[in-house]
Amino acid sequence: MLAPPTQSAPTPTPQVYLQYIYDADDWEDFTVEWVHQFGTWSGRPYVRVQRMGGAGDRGADVAACLSQQGTAGEWHCYQCKHYLKPLGQSHAFPEMVKIFEAKVIGTYELPTRYVFVAPKIGTGLDRLLLNPPQLKREFFAAWNDKDSKLGTKLTPNRRQAVGALALATDFSMFEARNLDEILELHAATPHHVRRFPQPLKPRPAADPAPPDQAPHEAVYVRKLLDAYNAKHGLALATLQQARDHAKISGHLFRQRAAFFHAESLWRFAQESVPEATYTAIETDLYDAVIETEDRDHASGYARLEAVLDVAVAHKPNPANILAPVVKVIDLKGMCHRLANDDRLTWCKEEIL
Repeated sequence: MLAPPTQSAPTPTPQVYLQYIYDADDWEDFTVEWVHQFGTWSGRPYVRVQRMGGAGDRGADVAACLSQQGTAGEWHCYQCKHYLKPLGQSHAFPEMVKIFEAKVIGTYELPTRYVFVAPKIGTGLDRLLLNPPQLKREFFAAWNDKDSKLGTKLTPNRRQAVGALALATDFSMFEARNLDEILELHAATPHHVRRFPQPLKPRPAADPAPPDQAPHEAVYVRKLLDAYNAKHGLALATLQQARDHAKISGHLFRQRAAFFHAESLWRFAQESVPEATYTAIETDLYDAVIETEDRDHASGYARLEAVLDVAVAHKPNPANILAPVVKVIDLKGMCHRLANDDRLTWCKEEIL
């Protein structure tokens, strides 16, 4: 008998990562990323988002500020709680006391929005957050219960001030967000694929090089013309002159196609992964070719050929999530992107 084919373990879903694999610090980092996106999505982008969690945070794990005044002006408070069990009133009410106390002692202005962010929100708390007057009544029922520990560590004067502020506050400022809603917004950020390894979306085809030279091609095209002039003893000054030259046009066509392939990879990365992901690919390539570029060569064209040969043989780091979609033509194009940024140059001897 043949053994049944083995199957690899399924990749954990983002929900599983967040609830059972992440710790409290991971959860706060994730929340900061989501808060940035939430502000953009809501139409009121935050001027600043600051992680505040830790000792002395006064009830604000993440502060999202709508003006340069920071927490002295209008701001939103995000309170992060990462428990295996659902978040309930017994956890939420003490945090509400902290934010009221922070206003009383002058640490912050009272936020106009206070959002509980937890993997699971208890049904009871969720229902109260949908009914602010009832939430306020339940809060004060706990606040005034002689057996409750809510606010008992405050001095009598401060407790009285906190109670008065809470009584004057509209409890509609308090809310919670559903985990699925949070993930839907987070999925629109480039951080999502880093946190939750999933296959990349299909990479779109690269645009062909335009007939006319684009403004951002000026540097690398000039360096190519210098290399052609050095090899063939020419005095090419424009892209069109090079395109009209029988010995050069084919090579030039391939280099421009490679440049725009690398540009398409860069755009794809901007939309799909954190910025550092593409930078790591390009930096590794630079490290692979720079010693060859720095050596003496018979001509600038010979240097160009040698660098492209090394680039074509280079293998991107397989640990980088972009590695599977990087093509040979991208590697050649990245050399021209590096030349465009003046990190690579072909005709060094001729410049001296």
